[in-house]
Amino acid sequence: MPNHMNPTRAFQPDYASAPGATVADMLDQVGMTQMELAQRLGVSPKHINQVVKGVASISAELALGLEKVFGVSTAFWLNRQSLYRADIARQKESRELASALDWAKSFPVAELRKRRLISSSTGPDLVNELLHFFAIASPKLWSDPVAAYRKSQRFESDEKALATWLRLGEIEAAAIECAPFDNERFHEAVREARGLTRLNPAEWEPALIRICAHAGVAVVIVDTFRGTRANGATRWLSPTKALIQMSLRHRWEDIFWFSFFHEAAHVLLHGKKRIFIEGTGLPRDHSLQQWEEEADRFASRTLVPPEHDHELRRLTLTDIPTFAEQIGVDPGIVVGRLQHERLIPNQRGNELRHRLAFAEQEPQ
Repeated sequence: MPNHMNPTRAFQPDYASAPGATVADMLDQVGMTQMELAQRLGVSPKHINQVVKGVASISAELALGLEKVFGVSTAFWLNRQSLYRADIARQKESRELASALDWAKSFPVAELRKRRLISSSTGPDLVNELLHFFAIASPKLWSDPVAAYRKSQRFESDEKALATWLRLGEIEAAAIECAPFDNERFHEAVREARGLTRLNPAEWEPALIRICAHAGVAVVIVDTFRGTRANGATRWLSPTKALIQMSLRHRWEDIFWFSFFHEAAHVLLHGKKRIFIEGTGLPRDHSLQQWEEEADRFASRTLVPPEHDHELRRLTLTDIPTFAEQIGVDPGIVVGRLQHERLIPNQRGNELRHRLAFAEQEPQ
């Protein structure tokens, strides 16, 4: 996983020195009064006094005049003014960051640090790192991507943890170069992905990412954060790039593949305006129920084509490997289907299912 931790921030003082202070110092050095400087610059004494006090800023015209009077470049004065404005803005930001600590602490900070996505655990620096992570300028601008799911009393996922997981998916998807989305190519990719179920993760993961990217769909696999009960999510990052984000929740390959084809159905069938999030504890919006059921049917029929449904009911455990080979999927896919339809108990056939384990991750 790439390291998105922010680089070390340069030291920033907690005070701001107005450029007028430098004007006052130079007046003292040359023994000149504010009145005389005003006369030399052709401005009012009041204006010079306001500059010295930091009330008025140094304009480009005034900087040109100061260069002639003091022999210090126009660029120096303009840079001095610019740095002062930046210092003032930074002080204001620091106050805002300090007031947003409760907002920051509502995110899965410990897990973000464990994954080396942030380095701070408290204070304004934590708020600042989260703003960088979400690519927003202020906590006030943070938009909850799962707000639409809040309405249901059955919502069991931690919203901020889920939002963090979704954002990490976007970050990883940005690193995947995709061709412009092509519906027919993605149909082909889905058909090809079905055969990948027979491979081990070290083989199928890069292949799945590659064939989907060729069709305009970024596929990322991001382990969930504690309190996040999502199997997968789908949304469009742009009109030409879709994102299918998968988790390692449950750690069963057959569940992973069903979830993947479910998400693929959303890409192929359900437009580009909505975000779809699937998983136990995530309520299904009644207005989307038909689409969710359609995606379930798509996934089920893709993995085990409907013309084989009648055979499923007659399968014994010893029949499953041969049947799976005949239809071109891993035996665990068939076991998962039989368990889901309660044709066999959940504890039977698990020796034919596989737990997900990647090179850098251990099964939980």
